[in-house]
Amino acid sequence: MNKPPASDDPGRTLRLLELIHQNGTLTQRELSRRMGIALGLVNLSLKRLMREELIKVSKLSPRRMVYLLTPGGMAEKGRLSTRFLSDSFSMYRSARRAFLRHFAELRDNGQRRVMLYGDGPVAEAAFLTLQELKLELVGVAGTGGPFLGRDPLDAAQAGAHRVDRVLFAGAPEALAECREWAGKATFSGDIVVDLNALLLEEPV
Repeated sequence: MNKPPASDDPGRTLRLLELIHQNGTLTQRELSRRMGIALGLVNLSLKRLMREELIKVSKLSPRRMVYLLTPGGMAEKGRLSTRFLSDSFSMYRSARRAFLRHFAELRDNGQRRVMLYGDGPVAEAAFLTLQELKLELVGVAGTGGPFLGRDPLDAAQAGAHRVDRVLFAGAPEALAECREWAGKATFSGDIVVDLNALLLEEPV
């Protein structure tokens, strides 16, 4: 019963279970912002988790609810965490190869000042590669909270910096949002690089 349907994204399920475990009082809008996905998608995912009896809902007030992991939800979070820990080693090797090659090209072309949009394993792998190649991380954005010891910048704050490239490392659904953010920051040209697309091109 607790096994998620094949059509659901296991990564999204794990992230949602983790956020609920950390703070069950987060609203759907707050979950949407932290996950970088549409509010409607959060609503559908929560309904699925309730159907699968992975979470339960209690009312704190007429307008405030709290989400709680069931024992089955805790077990599913553990199962997915173990799966993604194993997958992450393979992902990191592929990411490092792809990022070393692409970031070296940026450096050789004099594009050394970059901003990371999004958080998670892809962003962390990108950050380590930036450090290795001595590229400058100007800031982070689209994270929903502090990341890599930095507070996320809004478009106006980011626009005050000279940025050569915006490295998108968020959920694929948030790519359009990232491009819109970059446009509001008035960066010149299309400077967004989709790191997820680079990973798809890299053999495991």
